[in-house]
This record gives sequence, C-alpha cells and structure tokens, in this order.
Amino acid sequence: MKVYYVIFIDDPRMTEEEILLKVIPALIGLVIGIVVNVVICFFISSWLNEVPGQYRVMAPGQVWLLIIPLFNLYWMFRVYMLDVPQSFKNYFDATGETSVGDCGKSLGQWICILTLVGCIPCVNYCSGIALLVMLILWLVKINELKQKIIKTRNQQVPVA
Repeated sequence: MKVYYVIFIDDPRMTEEEILLKVIPALIGLVIGIVVNVVICFFISSWLNEVPGQYRVMAPGQVWLLIIPLFNLYWMFRVYMLDVPQSFKNYFDATGETSVGDCGKSLGQWICILTLVGCIPCVNYCSGIALLVMLILWLVKINELKQKIIKTRNQQVPVA
C-alpha cells in the first residue's frame, strides 16, 4: 500500500521512514505552537476579564480570535496594540491612576512589527528572539495592571 504525503520533499527517492522523520518533528512543532497560543489567549482573556465592563474596548472572548490562521495577523494589532491596552488605560484614567503609562501599547506595537518582520527569511531568526522577549514583557505588564485592578478593588470599602 503506497502512502502519499502532501508535503514538499527534496528527493523523490526518499523512503517512508525518511519522510516520517521530517513530518513528525514538524507536526510536533505545530502542536506546541498551538498549545502556546491557546495558553497565551487564556491568560490575556482572563486578565481582560478583570477590567470592569464599562471600560473594556474588547470582550474577553474576542481574544480567542488570535487562534485563527492568517486572520491573526490582523487581530494581533487589535489585541496587543489597541483594544487590550486601551481597556486597561480607560480604567486607570477613570480612577485617576497616571503611573501606568501607555498600558503596554508600545510593547504591543513592537510585538506586531516583529511578527510581520518574522515573515522575512533570514531576518526571522533575530526577530523571533526579540519577539519572544517583547511578548514576555507585554504579558508581564498586562499581568501587573491586572494585579493593580484587583488590589484597588480589594482596598475599596463597601458603602453600606
């Protein structure tokens, strides 16, 4: 029984074992990438859920649209650069907190730029490392903002 693979193979004389040695690592990498993306979306969605509804620009469930291939190239601008940082900014502006800066908007802008630069061959090696660093910094920033919201909420005395 002959098995056909829809994948570019350099040498047509390759055995099935050699093909599998190329396909399996690619599939493992794909699965790991999807799992990491799902975890990131879960964190962002849960952190955005801490922002009171009247200040949110994006619903927490909309973050999950980052999972959709190709569409995520547009949606990342909305999540990392525009809507999530703006939601936190709206909340802190309303409470009079000025020490939060741009709430991660500039970091989000660099995440988007480096993601697009990552599509360029050879340049993607450098941009990939920088993207990872910027993504970690952005996630830490948003988590700190979420912690500030929780701390502020817990410090408020309920009115009887």
